[in-house]
Amino acid sequence: MRTFRDFPRWRIAASLLATAAGIAACGGGSSGGGFTFFPPAAETPPAQPPATPETGVVRKWGYITLPDGNRMRYSLLLPNGGKGTFPLLVEYDGYSSGSAPNIGQLWVNEGYAVMGLNVPGTGCSSGEDQVFDASTGAAGAFAVEWAGKQPWSNGRIGMVGYSYSGYNQLWVAAHRPKGLLAITPSKNVTDPYRDVGYPGGIKNIGFPSQWWGGFPATWNRAAALAARLDGDTECAKTVADNIEKIKRPDLDLTKWLENPYADGLYVKRSAFYETGKIDIPALGTQSWQDEQIGPRSGYYEDTMSPDRMWLVSSNGDHHTNVTSDYIDGTLKRFLAHFVKGEDNGFEKEPRVRLLQEMQQTDQKAVNGAAKLKQTAVAEFDRLPVKVKPMRLWMQPGGVLGDAKPSSGAASSDYRYPAKSPVVNNPAAEGWQAVADAEKDGQLTFTTAALPEDLSFYGEGSADLYLSATADNTDLQVTVSEVRPDGKEMFVQRGWLRASKRALDDSRSTELRPFGDFTQPKEAALLPGQPNLVRIEIQKFAHVFRAGSSIRVTVDSPSQTGFWLFGNDKTPSTNTLWHEAANASSIVLGYVPYPHAAALPDCGKTLRQPCRTNVVTVPAGTGPRAPT
Repeated sequence: MRTFRDFPRWRIAASLLATAAGIAACGGGSSGGGFTFFPPAAETPPAQPPATPETGVVRKWGYITLPDGNRMRYSLLLPNGGKGTFPLLVEYDGYSSGSAPNIGQLWVNEGYAVMGLNVPGTGCSSGEDQVFDASTGAAGAFAVEWAGKQPWSNGRIGMVGYSYSGYNQLWVAAHRPKGLLAITPSKNVTDPYRDVGYPGGIKNIGFPSQWWGGFPATWNRAAALAARLDGDTECAKTVADNIEKIKRPDLDLTKWLENPYADGLYVKRSAFYETGKIDIPALGTQSWQDEQIGPRSGYYEDTMSPDRMWLVSSNGDHHTNVTSDYIDGTLKRFLAHFVKGEDNGFEKEPRVRLLQEMQQTDQKAVNGAAKLKQTAVAEFDRLPVKVKPMRLWMQPGGVLGDAKPSSGAASSDYRYPAKSPVVNNPAAEGWQAVADAEKDGQLTFTTAALPEDLSFYGEGSADLYLSATADNTDLQVTVSEVRPDGKEMFVQRGWLRASKRALDDSRSTELRPFGDFTQPKEAALLPGQPNLVRIEIQKFAHVFRAGSSIRVTVDSPSQTGFWLFGNDKTPSTNTLWHEAANASSIVLGYVPYPHAAALPDCGKTLRQPCRTNVVTVPAGTGPRAPT
């Protein structure tokens, strides 16, 4: 173990990007752009006040031996010259935090000791990389209890981080380790099949394999950090061994993603089966248009006690924890109360916050990206947020209305597959227009201009009565706002492979179609007749202003963020039915909440790009709020 005083804090701040840059990979999206999973680091490190040997940051490192004999590498930062005992925050991931804390280092200035910890079988930690499962949680829980007994710890421990270091917190907390008082699980994957691997039962051939392919480079950087900062040459040997091991079929994520059904390893690696065991306060964050993992998060928050669960949601990307001062401030108050023990009244704050229309500013965050500021904040007492289902019916001629068709045998057709527009590709931001040659490959349904503001929160369901000339087809449903200024703003999407339309009835609701996705339930479409298919619209919140219209578009799955879809390529003419007995519709969760009066800025609102509206809005008066 070696100790360094006055360790340059900006270097670790940059490691949020630089050491995790191994996750970045290049790959062709349908837009022709490449993937960049992390924004570029700022060229100039943030200024820091001068440190002295008495007040600077002390760095320590070492290995924790697990009961099975494997060793987990940790890196530790102590404030105040390392004098005294401190509350501890743990950052636990499979990247490089065991060599140098990434996002965790930002908390040293708040008076916490920070311990970066690598998952077994990743970076400098020996073992087998199970990616995420109960063994990962058990190892983390062991390390938490070990840390609570060290002379620099006061025994009060929390966990920080988002994405990998976010969902690991859930696995650890489910083991209830002694001393762990609070967690901040953010940007989570707790149902890997439905959340990311197979949205709607369609294989995601983009993000998962690109993410997995970046680990060797990330771990080699972890070894280089360990050697440069600590003189640790043992790490490089462990990294080389780990890189070889993840090629094994039982550990290679790309191999177990070849299973197209929601069973086996997907169940073993689904934290939402375990999160009900968590008995400590948790503050999570989610971004509706998260380009990496989406917003679904396995609905883990529904399994937690509402008395111990806080949630902050917003539009935006994967990195709002470090680009939003509002989120950062909420995290600081939460951890100060539950980990430090400060009497700051956080326990009385609303359990649910909705940050609306997060917009980019001219200020820069620590990761080099633009800082974000919301136009309004809505607060709800607790989860679940109570909403009223609002159903809109898809009518002949592209009309979306609140009256169910009463008679007739009307239907609408479109061509499948078609090259549908890409949205939110970080390598080529924006929302593509529909090419003229592809306009017969989509159906749009639009309300007349709304007479009042309509606000929505949470997931939705597109309940389509579908027939097709093929026995299977893949579906994409996009919700957007057609504005009085002639722009169409992206809101959210959902997907489904029609042959996997069977639902788990025990988990499904009017607003949440929970797909079964097992092989015994897979079934071809019945030919020549309407088949009910329910498409889960990913969670979102949005205010459609008076004078705007709600639009629903049905077409072929297309790149959304870093997600690419392995679509069924069988040509088909797909038909949506609008007759009284088989009336296609969409249902969304309406709830009134305070919001800004003006339309949000198309150029600044993060991950909700606009394009020019080219489809005529129906005449008349649109639907009102449900009563």
